[in-house]
Amino acid sequence: MNDPLKDELNLRLLRYLVSGEGVKVNISAVARRLNIHRATAKNKIRYLYENGIINPPLYPFKALFEEYPLLVIVEADMPRGPAIRSFYREDTHIFAAFSCMEGPYNTLLIEFFRDLESYHSWRERIVQEQRIPAREWRAPANAYIFSNRLTFKYDPNCFINVLDEEFRSKGEIQLMGQTLDETEFELLRMLMKGECIRTNESMLARDLGSNRKTVGRHINSLLENGIIDKPRCIFPNLFVPPGYNLVVSKIEVKSQRDEFKELLKRDDKVSRALVASTGRYNFLVFTAFKTIEDFFDWGESLYTRFPESIGAVSNTILSSKMIHTIMPQKVSIGLIERKLRSLGEE
Repeated sequence: MNDPLKDELNLRLLRYLVSGEGVKVNISAVARRLNIHRATAKNKIRYLYENGIINPPLYPFKALFEEYPLLVIVEADMPRGPAIRSFYREDTHIFAAFSCMEGPYNTLLIEFFRDLESYHSWRERIVQEQRIPAREWRAPANAYIFSNRLTFKYDPNCFINVLDEEFRSKGEIQLMGQTLDETEFELLRMLMKGECIRTNESMLARDLGSNRKTVGRHINSLLENGIIDKPRCIFPNLFVPPGYNLVVSKIEVKSQRDEFKELLKRDDKVSRALVASTGRYNFLVFTAFKTIEDFFDWGESLYTRFPESIGAVSNTILSSKMIHTIMPQKVSIGLIERKLRSLGEE
């Protein structure tokens, strides 16, 4: 089978789909589903966007983990200021950046690379280009290496189920200081599950110098080959519902590893989990909670469920106010651009 990511039209099309260009909420379909006026549906969608509750829809780039199998989580001593924040936002290997307080470190970075060689080359280059200070002027970074290919759960939108439970129990829900009514919450749920979203294949065809049927065939092929997932809306910070705390946990599980893995797969508070081999830790888990107390309650439930199995645990708690950037589409588009350049060089 030919590699779909060596086809120029696929790559040019992916630039649009992964960035969300040509991908829109079908307002008429929303109005019919919610039994509201079309203008009301349009206003409620705008309300969710403008209040930072969700982002407009896009096609998630599923192939990212396969193309960039090296996951690096770095605790670093970095300067503060607009230049370094701009570096975090612009660099196409930095998936996310946070403020933290871990010993001598004030920054936690999540980075994606093809392999160790490209990671080390990148590290040398950003120092040479003075994007970050030289090592002698800061504490040596602490890097943990993982494999994206060992991910067994990746579902950032799973938190809509947690929010749904809260809404059903309270009759309302607050996000970003806004109280969502029943219609607004149902709209949020629909869009995060990828319902009532359409792709403007005619517009894409015009921009790509192709025709609508060809574009449609290529989109279907990309979906069938697992390059992209169906379009949906996502939280602005991906792993974290607005106002929630992200927790990155390295966990040692001594026994019942399969049972532990299955529990994480079912848990809607777990957005991402992978098998690891870092020191004594063999799982890396991403969770999110409204309060730190909720997180500790969740941790206690794990110890109760696996009293003899869980050994060492290392948690990094990252408040929503500590986020510099989480931009997965930036990393994906950077990869797509590199592949397009390499085709031009052949």
